[in-house]
Amino acid sequence: MMGNIKLGVIADDFTGASDAASFLVKAGYRVILLTDVRGVQPLDCDCVVVAQKIRSVPPKEAIRQVQAALGLFRALGVEKVYYKYCSTFDSTPKGNIGIIGDYLMEALDVPYTLLCPSLPVNGRTVKDGRLYVNGQPLDESPMRNHPLNPMWDSYIPNLMKEQSGYPCYVLDRETLKQPSKGVNEAQKTGKFYLVPDYETEEDGRAILAAFPDLRLYTGGSGLLEYFGGAGGRGETVYKSEGDSEKAVILCGSCSEMSGRQIRSYIEKGHPFVRIDSEKLLAGEVNAEQIFETVLQNLPETTVVYSDGVEKNMSGVARDETFTKLSTLFEKLLADLSEKTLQAGFGKIVVAGGETSGAVTLRLNYHAYHIGRVIAPGVPMLIPVENPKLQLALKSGNFGDEEFFTKSLSEEK
Repeated sequence: MMGNIKLGVIADDFTGASDAASFLVKAGYRVILLTDVRGVQPLDCDCVVVAQKIRSVPPKEAIRQVQAALGLFRALGVEKVYYKYCSTFDSTPKGNIGIIGDYLMEALDVPYTLLCPSLPVNGRTVKDGRLYVNGQPLDESPMRNHPLNPMWDSYIPNLMKEQSGYPCYVLDRETLKQPSKGVNEAQKTGKFYLVPDYETEEDGRAILAAFPDLRLYTGGSGLLEYFGGAGGRGETVYKSEGDSEKAVILCGSCSEMSGRQIRSYIEKGHPFVRIDSEKLLAGEVNAEQIFETVLQNLPETTVVYSDGVEKNMSGVARDETFTKLSTLFEKLLADLSEKTLQAGFGKIVVAGGETSGAVTLRLNYHAYHIGRVIAPGVPMLIPVENPKLQLALKSGNFGDEEFFTKSLSEEK
């Protein structure tokens, strides 16, 4: 159904797309998540979320993908655009957030937009322009050791200075009550970004109340819950048609929380396969071997994970070996996902943004309905092309210690 889509979301990775979709569903919207913008048929939904792999790619490739998403949005008659990035931002000097934000402001011909990476329900907040994770400045949190995007600063204007050609202005709560004052002052510099305080759900509502008519918003998923206009519908959850007793958990994340989730799952007596990095590099590990173990463990669900989750990532060199190992591990888990699908598994749970991208690309589904939410920002995805499959894509730090157990339950 063309022309009725209120919001188009560009997500910088696959876990971010499912994260964004879950909050829009919570707000009462009918949502379709796309992983490919080519050949899209008319969509009967309120919001469309496009999952792209633009967080850790060269800038030219990121812009190419964003251009394709904007082309789709124009064809669908999308009213507003939301650029969704990680709630812990991207604090590398060569990060793409500023580059993409600049491009979107120019392509949509808007004078300014917001930077709202907050997600209070998961402990991500902004105060006086500084980004916090569970009360700690970003660069002092465990995220400072992220293997691909180490967090070197927490002051958002500093982070954007390395990535963007436009200035950032901090917007405190008092100025938010009279937003035109802050906007009028900033407009003297041309295009710009505003970074509002965002520590609570009330702050999120206040931000959208102060800026209800922007054509472009940017941020984490938190703000999406407060977009109005869903017609008074309650949470719109799609249900799978399949049997999810045959399931597998594929964890490519090396985050602290993923480690705790793995340990909790194993301590309950559930089966596991730990991938030895040295053996993987030596070619001594393959998907066929692991899949045989997964099958032997049925009806119990096996968690497959890398020994990297047990290591201190701050001491790991990001060298050629690290890159090769990451690529091998992503391919291994993608191979496993394909084998489980061919064997009739009804549920695949994936942890880690890069791994989720590799698995989603391998499964080759292009559109998803949004199912039940396992944890804030982590819904089940049901492929439009295969309504018998449930797929969960989890950002490494999302969910509590019982996430894997909860993901196997069918309770809402």
